[in-house]
Amino acid sequence: MRKTIAAALLGAALLMEAPTSASAAFADLGLGARGIGLGNAFVPIADDVYTLYYNPAGLGQLDRPEFGTAYTRYLTGLTDNSNLSSSFLGYAQPLRGGEAGTAAIGWQQFSLSGLYDEQAFTLGYGRMMMKDLGPGDLYGGLNLKLLRRAFGNVPEASNAYNGLTETGQADPVLAGRHSVTVPDADLGFLYKLHQNYSVGAAFTHVTRPNVAFSPSDTDKLPMGVKLGVGYRSLLSDVVAQYETVQSPIGTQDQRFTVGAERWFPWLLVGNVGVRAALSAGSREYKQLSTGASYQSQRFRVDYAFALPINGLPGQGSHQFSFSIKFGGLKEPDESVAEVLDAMRRLKEGRVPEVKPKSEGLSQSQRVLLEEEVTHARALAMQAQYAKATDSLSKALALGPEDPNLLRGFGRLNFVSTLVRELPNYKSDPVQAAWHQGIMAYLGNDDAAAVEKLSYALSLAPDSREIDVFLGQLELATGLKRKEYPKATPAALEIDRMLTQAATAIEEGRYQDVISLAQEVLKRDPANLSAWEDLGIAYFAQSDYAASASAWEKAIALEKDPARRAVLENQLKSVRAFLQRSKRAAARPSASAGPVPVERVQQLYSQGLDFYAAGELEKAKAAFEQALSLDPGNTEVRKAYNRVQEELRSRR
Repeated sequence: MRKTIAAALLGAALLMEAPTSASAAFADLGLGARGIGLGNAFVPIADDVYTLYYNPAGLGQLDRPEFGTAYTRYLTGLTDNSNLSSSFLGYAQPLRGGEAGTAAIGWQQFSLSGLYDEQAFTLGYGRMMMKDLGPGDLYGGLNLKLLRRAFGNVPEASNAYNGLTETGQADPVLAGRHSVTVPDADLGFLYKLHQNYSVGAAFTHVTRPNVAFSPSDTDKLPMGVKLGVGYRSLLSDVVAQYETVQSPIGTQDQRFTVGAERWFPWLLVGNVGVRAALSAGSREYKQLSTGASYQSQRFRVDYAFALPINGLPGQGSHQFSFSIKFGGLKEPDESVAEVLDAMRRLKEGRVPEVKPKSEGLSQSQRVLLEEEVTHARALAMQAQYAKATDSLSKALALGPEDPNLLRGFGRLNFVSTLVRELPNYKSDPVQAAWHQGIMAYLGNDDAAAVEKLSYALSLAPDSREIDVFLGQLELATGLKRKEYPKATPAALEIDRMLTQAATAIEEGRYQDVISLAQEVLKRDPANLSAWEDLGIAYFAQSDYAASASAWEKAIALEKDPARRAVLENQLKSVRAFLQRSKRAAARPSASAGPVPVERVQQLYSQGLDFYAAGELEKAKAAFEQALSLDPGNTEVRKAYNRVQEELRSRR
């Protein structure tokens, strides 16, 4: 028996580095076979129930309830039947579909042949803290934990062993208190960039709990710090992570891990994933990790094998984990967002996207060129014309012979020479009309530009600045201004409310849009802009029937045939969503034809092949065709949405 105990304790020493040091108690051994297969470099990914262990901020990404369980067997090569293992049970519950964050609870145990036991009871919470913070979204999370550490009754408690012989005296540690329970806390952050990148940070044992068995001793757990960066695409994840913690011998241990995983989707049977990671660190630490997964829409099964390269031969660790998701799949809103964005473009008169030519430029020059063009377009939309001109001039320096850039720069320079900016275009109806005219001119719609500027002058007939700008615009375009009657106070008040409604649309305050538009229509039932505002706001609130009715009234009031055609396209999209919602509410018809599963699978596979080859437009087309045959297929929808995200991030 004594030999078995000694061998088991030796195994613990090898695994946890020092069984009597707090630095070895509650050692970071990883959790969930997917995370372990990535070398525990899961902090910047953090997208399932096991993020409760790695980074509580990742809980904010979950939108469906999820249960997970895991079992690990460590150092399987020991010959004395010692059993070093860990177990886990966890559950995560999104609140209000994840809009209010996600709460989670977990239990984890590490045991050594009944001789030593560690348990952690965890309550976690994570949520999005700031949306669109710079180029991404910021998540935060907190774990509150209760740690319990205990050992069993052993003969050595009353007959201590000094390493060579039995002493016949009680062991001062083993004969005392056999367990200790203390509170603890972890903290995590996750910053997800819109271009598929993410950055994570996790801080463990931030309260430095004292886990000494004797009340007179102090044995505090050291705080651990983990920093990671990840890249995610439709088919793969690549991650790098750095971590540091105080070692059992008082020095600072450091570890660096790189890992990658690749998914192989198959529509009819689910997804298969493989992963591997390599870790290296202080005191000659080296470890190779590998793993595999099978995943369906409802559950996932993972396996991982971790092998210490500098450890004893054959002393690897095996982990199995299983997770299952509950509830209905969250309806994707990307297609809704696309229609809504088209509606906003119609109202805002955005600058069309300039497609600069990049032949002969290096990769870094092409990236810089696209960044400057995008920045210039954003500044122009914010009525900062002088700054937009400066930014576009930098792009022009990279492509001085690009005809698209030359045309865009010429028009923007004309505007900024006469007016540097319009700081109150969101609240002042005069500046709002002026800005709309400038946007029309930058968009090569000269007739609309002159018309809008003529209207702006009617709102402020004494404005010499607008009169001069309009005169120069007449010379540049060869068009004559349109005579509008001087605006009455009532008309100015209506324009003020419409300007406020346009700002509310831009800021997503759709209930305010409805209130303002309805007030305008009380005073002017034939106001085209107010009906358009209602169509946008009702659509954003998923009231497709009311949105369709508003767009129908707008179309009836629109006199321009070209613009009426645009409005009719908006109405067509709204009606499609209305029919979709009606089909979702109704039970499936018995006469409905079967879904052509094989054809959908073929298109899905083609889309994945195009995606892997970097041909995103072709991948999008294949996924769209598959969705036309099977609109409710969530796997195809997820792939389509991912491609859409990547296409948008490249623009």
